Amino acid sequence: MMKTDILFSSPRLRFSRAQQQAVLAWGRDLGAKNVPSLHALHKFQAEALEAVGNPTVKVQAVSGNVFYMNEATHTIAKDYAHPDIRLLIHVYPELTPNAASEVWQARKWLYDAPDDVLTPMVREWDKDYYVKELVYCKDQTWLIPTRFFEHAQSKHAVGWLVEQTAVRLQITLAVLSLMDSIIRTDSKSPRRKS
Repeated sequence: MMKTDILFSSPRLRFSRAQQQAVLAWGRDLGAKNVPSLHALHKFQAEALEAVGNPTVKVQAVSGNVFYMNEATHTIAKDYAHPDIRLLIHVYPELTPNAASEVWQARKWLYDAPDDVLTPMVREWDKDYYVKELVYCKDQTWLIPTRFFEHAQSKHAVGWLVEQTAVRLQITLAVLSLMDSIIRTDSKSPRRKS
């Protein structure tokens, strides 16, 4: 029953009622065991929707048109969960000096958007780096990234350069740093002195 429900509920492969009946009849004719009737399948689907909830909401416009919509967060979560689609999702703004042909290349995302609405971390060399967390760099400097972006197919960070004085760590200026050359890849970052 479950496999039949999955087949007939696929969002990328829609079956009409006649096609569903034909597939079930074909399965019975081939001698498959426990092939459900179409009525039993629809009853199972209704019970499943009642048990788990239906993400689709029926909406009627002022004009009288009826349409159905899903929560955008559910759709995005499904896209992230699908490995083929996940590769096509752009999560970082992109710096393209001469032209913007995609939404993620727009100046608004790179410069004007608040830091807290952008991607909060980047994964490089199997390590996670988060915004507003101190990072020890290859050149033995400290950096607090505030946002990540892409340029020329590599990841970069905008952040605050931190200098160690005799008394404390002091934030001195904003910097633009190349992730490939500045993030330290080994685990030998020194501990802060107290």
